[in-house]
Amino acid sequence: MALTGFLFGIGFGYFVQRGGLCFAHGLGELFIGKGRRIIRLFLVIFIITGIGFVLSSFLNPALGLKPVGEIRGYGFYNVLSGMLFGAGILLNGGCILGTLRQIGEGHLLFVVVLAAFIPGMAIVVFGLDPWLASGYHVQKIVLPQLLNAPATAVTGLLALGAFFWLWKVWPRRR
Repeated sequence: MALTGFLFGIGFGYFVQRGGLCFAHGLGELFIGKGRRIIRLFLVIFIITGIGFVLSSFLNPALGLKPVGEIRGYGFYNVLSGMLFGAGILLNGGCILGTLRQIGEGHLLFVVVLAAFIPGMAIVVFGLDPWLASGYHVQKIVLPQLLNAPATAVTGLLALGAFFWLWKVWPRRR
């Protein structure tokens, strides 16, 4: 089992490095209009994970979709946290995936960035999150519950739609 995880990690790292994948940087490219390549990568990732969730729920129902997303309402804290997150992404040059990719490429400055992620996330999880949760009505929800449909059907249809868009609708460069 450890060998499988090790080989998957090597393969995933190779994919991330060769693709130059960083979710935060990719979202930034989308907003400035340069995100054609990253949209394709996001669609491929969505299709693979969607099919993986559907197949894993058939193998073992406990492995399927779970309500991990939280809707916390809206307000000043959302705007403030969005601005802080954006500033952090701007200063860092990307997300944690991009940071790990930069470390793998030999940029040692990103080791400092990675070391700063750990206490920063601890502050958020153990300090800021409980404090903010007391002021919001937290509701756990996933799309299949919202639509009152089976998770495999919703995920499968979304993955098929993404595949169709990637294959038929999205214009290819010739």
